[in-house]
Amino acid sequence: MHPWDTGDAEANWLGYFLPGTTVLRNRIGATTARALENAENDLVEARIIELRDDPSVLGDRSYDLIFLLAIHRHLFRDVYDWAGQIRTVGISKGDESFCPPGSIAQPMHHVAAEVHRLGRLRSVASADLPKTVAYLYDYVNFAHPFREGNGRSTREFFDLLLAERGSGLDWERTDRDELYRACHAARADSDISGLTAMFSTILDDDAAYDF
Repeated sequence: MHPWDTGDAEANWLGYFLPGTTVLRNRIGATTARALENAENDLVEARIIELRDDPSVLGDRSYDLIFLLAIHRHLFRDVYDWAGQIRTVGISKGDESFCPPGSIAQPMHHVAAEVHRLGRLRSVASADLPKTVAYLYDYVNFAHPFREGNGRSTREFFDLLLAERGSGLDWERTDRDELYRACHAARADSDISGLTAMFSTILDDDAAYDF
């Protein structure tokens, strides 16, 4: 039994942290949030480079929950013992709550079905692409399957998906504040216009992956 998977919600929450701290348990020996953040950034960046060189390490590109778990496992395997595992606790950001742990498969099943219906986005007209990506991104963001590392895993998920049609995302054209505002509006107000505008800006023809 892992300390973050005890069957008790409060114990699970505390179990993700080093005892007596607010630092997530980690595989690198970090005992402060700053040390963990710095090491995590370096290690995950190295794994992203590795993944972009050979995305076949993820297996079948199914664009479902299993695929997202594989992405997270690859990116964070050096940092967390629970890399690639669905979180066992509820999480929120401000007044925005994400999908309960037991329901995470539902929004991801919808995403996978839509991706399949749209031929891995190949059948989407360029003019409709920002809104389509915004719609799918909102669902993946709501699922928020992991205790940590959702943003980076989700970005790679969409970089991989868009590469299927030879498109890419220039994340340098936006920032965390714009993304958070747009995600919040999508969840709180069912308004994806902010996400659509953001993707209109950052979508390009420079695919991150070459299939």
